[in-house]
Amino acid sequence: MNSADWWWETKDRLPPWATIVPLICGSDETQPTDFSGDKNAWPIYLTIGNMHSSIRNEYSYLPQCVPACLPLPPKFHRNSTSDDRAQRDINQQVLCDIATIVLERVTGFPAGGDINSGALWPCSDSAMPRCWPILASWLVDHMEHANLMGVKYNAGPKCQTPKDKLGSLILPPDLESHQRKSAVFQQK
Repeated sequence: MNSADWWWETKDRLPPWATIVPLICGSDETQPTDFSGDKNAWPIYLTIGNMHSSIRNEYSYLPQCVPACLPLPPKFHRNSTSDDRAQRDINQQVLCDIATIVLERVTGFPAGGDINSGALWPCSDSAMPRCWPILASWLVDHMEHANLMGVKYNAGPKCQTPKDKLGSLILPPDLESHQRKSAVFQQK
């Protein structure tokens, strides 16, 4: 986390003694048990980026907590297009409201513009540093991203790739330059 530009840019905006606590969220719709039929759960997972990745990614250390479960949208009854569109809008608003409630304490950086607004958190060495929890990333696969953003599954929520080009290799416009740079990188 601390090798990214945003880390140092954020650190420059805070006092020298400040501790940034980058929050890493994720979500993935899952089936709780084999006996639950077609019932699913949609938990939000939360961990912090200050832990070394070897610990944060090791399941046996239990480095993640589940602060909330997102509500699963109801199934469409295919009554009419306008009813489906209205239901999609409601579903999207509910997801936004839940995410706002869960993350409201970390969405303001720093809260109210006050750089002294960080929270005192106990540390493993018995110190009480002033910490600023900041939402750093949200990890999801394409299906989750499409659900959260309210876009169609066969559309790219971030780019303008035509539907018939999805899954195709798109080469960089200046392929020779890219190959030269790649060869130099591999050599070094």
